[in-house]
Amino acid sequence: MNGEPSSARVAVVSGGSRGIGRAIALELARRGSDLVLQYRTDAVSAHRTAAEVAALGRRVMTVAGEAGSAADAERLVRETLAGLGRIDLVVANAGSDGSGPVDAHTEASFARTLRTDLYGPFALLAAATPELRRRHGSAILIASTAGLLAATESLDHAAAKAGVLSLARSLAVTLAPEVRVNAVAPGWVVTDLTAADHRDPARREAVRRRIPLARWGRPEDVALAVAFLASDGARFVTGATLIVDGGESITWRQGRSGRGPAAPA
Repeated sequence: MNGEPSSARVAVVSGGSRGIGRAIALELARRGSDLVLQYRTDAVSAHRTAAEVAALGRRVMTVAGEAGSAADAERLVRETLAGLGRIDLVVANAGSDGSGPVDAHTEASFARTLRTDLYGPFALLAAATPELRRRHGSAILIASTAGLLAATESLDHAAAKAGVLSLARSLAVTLAPEVRVNAVAPGWVVTDLTAADHRDPARREAVRRRIPLARWGRPEDVALAVAFLASDGARFVTGATLIVDGGESITWRQGRSGRGPAAPA
């Protein structure tokens, strides 16, 4: 933890050590929030991101834990309240990349993805709800365009992210009027999970051609969307999904038949 107690807003970011989570943490810190970063195993990256947050003059904590564990979610909330005294914003960002196409799944792998990607956000929100209600706070669930359209290469991931979008809408109604709940659905963003695709020149260019804005997304693009939904500028926005994919999900890929929606990331 860094610094003395303050009245600054406190944001909890799961999966906050690197990639999109790191970008979200830094953007929120720039806008005046103190941060709690939950990470699973990469303590080095978590502490590096925490140091970057501290360099921006914000208080910061790191807490290890599994995204799909109710016990770890409850401990995360307890440690945040003990260390920073409040929770104003929860960003459920932790997730996995799934198991692959249909013939690659097992019962165990499918359940593991659902536990991390779908139950994880629910467990975190359930643990934080009493404090968010007291603070009239906000929650943002990081989904994916894979939850909007068919994603044949990662069925469990797509199913889980579709569930996250439904969960955000349901919680928006359940927790209103005290708490706003929204979702962000990124498309192709350059992160560790997409590094292999981005390194392959043919694959990288094939993806880029499908995106009307003609580039891959960056973690900072998602962070800016999260910052907006967390801000007073979105004070009358709840139950919404903000798609951050450069327009890919509104286009049509022309295959042999000339029909059918583009497969999302």
